[in-house]
Amino acid sequence: MKLKLFASLMAASTLAVGALAIGSQPGEAQTNTYSCETNRGVPTTYALTATGKKIAVIRWVKNWGGKYTPEVRCQEVSAKFQSASEQGLLKYLTYGIKSGQKVICVAGEYGGPCLQVLFTLRSNDDPDRVLQDMMSVGFRAQGPVVQSEDGSPQYYYDFEQFLEKAPTAE
Repeated sequence: MKLKLFASLMAASTLAVGALAIGSQPGEAQTNTYSCETNRGVPTTYALTATGKKIAVIRWVKNWGGKYTPEVRCQEVSAKFQSASEQGLLKYLTYGIKSGQKVICVAGEYGGPCLQVLFTLRSNDDPDRVLQDMMSVGFRAQGPVVQSEDGSPQYYYDFEQFLEKAPTAE
C-alpha cells in the first residue's frame, strides 16, 4: 500500500516538475522597445534592442506648426513603433496612401500591404526619399520592385536588418 502511494506521489511530482519546466520556457523572442528622448535639444525616437543596443531611428527636427510639434510627433510615433513591435508587425517599412495622405507604414512581409501607419507626410514629401534618409539606402530590401496601385515602384526597407546593422546611438 505504501509502495503504491509512494509511486503515485513520484508520478505526480514528475508531472508537476515537467509542467513547470514547460511553462517557464521562453516563449516569443523579446521585442525591442521604442521611446522618445531628447538628444542635444532634438526629440528623437530610439529603439532599444533585445541585445541592449540603443539606436536613433528618427530625429524630429521639422516643425509642422500648430500643436503638432516635433515633441508631440516623437511621442506619438514612438508609441506606434512600440505597438507595431509588440504585435510582431515591424518587419519592413514602406509607404502608402491612407485617407488621401502619404504615410510611412509597416509591412509584415516584403511586398505586403501597409499594416499599421507610423506617421503621415506632408503633401510635398517624397516617401521613398524620407525612408532613404531615415534608414540609409543600403537597407532597401532585396527582391523585385513591387508596383504600387498607380504603377510607380513601391520600395520596402528591411527594418530588422537596419536595427542589426545601424550604429549605436551616442
